[in-house]
Amino acid sequence: MVSTFDLIKIIGSPFVKGFPDVPTAVLEKIYDKAFVNRVALLYLTIHRKEGWPAQLEKKYQKLNARRIRTLDIISNLGEALNEFSVKDYAIFKSLKPYPATPNDTDVINFGDKEQFKAVLDHLYAKNYQFHEWAPMQTTLIHPKGIGKTGKGKKGGTYYIDMYSDISTDYFLYIDKRSLEPYVETRQLNEKQFQNVKKEVELAIILFHNVFPERTFQLEHFYMPLYHLNENDFDLEVLITFAEEQRLSYAISTNLTLVEYIHKKLFNFVPTPVSTLLDRWGRNTYELSRFITSGEETPYMFSPRTFWITFYHKLKDSNALRSLLFQGLHMINPIFFADVIKSLKNRFSEKGTYHLE
Repeated sequence: MVSTFDLIKIIGSPFVKGFPDVPTAVLEKIYDKAFVNRVALLYLTIHRKEGWPAQLEKKYQKLNARRIRTLDIISNLGEALNEFSVKDYAIFKSLKPYPATPNDTDVINFGDKEQFKAVLDHLYAKNYQFHEWAPMQTTLIHPKGIGKTGKGKKGGTYYIDMYSDISTDYFLYIDKRSLEPYVETRQLNEKQFQNVKKEVELAIILFHNVFPERTFQLEHFYMPLYHLNENDFDLEVLITFAEEQRLSYAISTNLTLVEYIHKKLFNFVPTPVSTLLDRWGRNTYELSRFITSGEETPYMFSPRTFWITFYHKLKDSNALRSLLFQGLHMINPIFFADVIKSLKNRFSEKGTYHLE
């Protein structure tokens, strides 16, 4: 069996120059482990070479084509949203600092409920199709994905999560108004779109995988490392946003595992990682649990860390108010049953956060 640490040694670290020479048989053997950890395209891109097995090239071409299609979806979507209103949306959590194949594209609308309905109507008029509904979110299918999707988010690429608020059910875990100062214009395929700054995206992702998803994959090891190694990454923006939105406990939990793994495999800790952990503290309980469980990923965060993260978030008055709103909706027995089912899934051994 190939271990998580074997996979990390194959991928390396952005803070370490060069990559090991890995036999193709090992590259083939590691694929399934890399896929469930959301880093399959990353390791294939790093080690791609002439004369390697046709099966590896086929896997690379399939994933890279999915990456290119996803970027095309993002640029097309940005163009459509700009036609409605350039200032009233931002794409977030969808662009990675390395080759990747996300399940979907996430968009937050900064307007009220009427405007959210209006932007959905605008997209429906452009042949986007309805896929799923949640209390603060509507999932659409891009026109290019019609006939190519399935239950859940099978195959990824074409799914677009349109958020009226960033929440799980009615519980707001990020105040969308806090994002507005951190929106910038980016460009893909010669098309401009609005995107949340990478420092804020990283903070949200490293909160979201603890609450509500409870899942640490190698995506959450490499995303902070790649971003923190960028010359233009502004650590102060990350710190300010994380502390204002009460995200630092979740982020430090992720970075506690990043620090341990990087130190164990590469014999040092990147300075930005230790800087953040020295400021926010380390989750030694979760680290001990990770070690005891066998140091394998995907790894499910403990219920204790989940609920402490939730507690810290309740110090945000907007989140606290939304919890009361959530409680009112749970009077509905159908919604109550859905919430219980969702919690049961999140606290199962496999969790809910998987690449499809």
